[in-house]
Amino acid sequence: MPPDRIRYVFLHLDGVVLQSILVPIIKSVVTKLGGEYCADIESNVLSHSQRDAASFLIRKLRLSLSESEVIELYNETRKAYLLTNRVRPNAGLKSFLTMLKANGYRVVAYGGADRDYFLEHAGTFREFFDDEGYIQTRDIRPGVKEIIKNIYGLDFNEALFIDDTIAVALAAKQYEVPFIGMTTEHAFSYQRHEMERLNVKYVVHSLQDVDLSFLNRLQQEALCHSVWK
Repeated sequence: MPPDRIRYVFLHLDGVVLQSILVPIIKSVVTKLGGEYCADIESNVLSHSQRDAASFLIRKLRLSLSESEVIELYNETRKAYLLTNRVRPNAGLKSFLTMLKANGYRVVAYGGADRDYFLEHAGTFREFFDDEGYIQTRDIRPGVKEIIKNIYGLDFNEALFIDDTIAVALAAKQYEVPFIGMTTEHAFSYQRHEMERLNVKYVVHSLQDVDLSFLNRLQQEALCHSVWK
């Protein structure tokens, strides 16, 4: 692959590699706290650190709880959700990963969950992922700059992020990083609307929408630094 072109494709684990579970879990937490789920809450919780998300909820909902108590409620709600809901890979994942590998792209997943969660739910696709295959971003949210510069030492136009959250879209726009937004199956999610407000150029419903011609177009835009223009 020629220099100065997109070399790495970074995929959000929850929402891109796997079907999203975070949106219904967060909605459930907000309901338990007596709040009304809205775009402001969703966008300030998804892809933020647990401390920052908890602090936001305390202010937004005027709670008398500590950050640790809110995080504990989230962890309990997540655990209960996983007991009754199966985590599945998104449609078209294997074909998409096969296409990336066949065309020389290096692929890495990232997210807030630990590595064991990645291996449990996406381990059958491990052969398609580069290096360690997964980066936990719990302490570096949203993590776009940190992944590109600190971990991989890339130029911003050498990386493509595919993510379902506005927080990562904002970071990608800040650094002019090639970006594809992806919607979740949850009708009550606000992330597509938020990406449209941000003028994200490419928002897809499925990995099946991203073929080689799509990536070639992004490659040309990355060379011209026009992904966000």
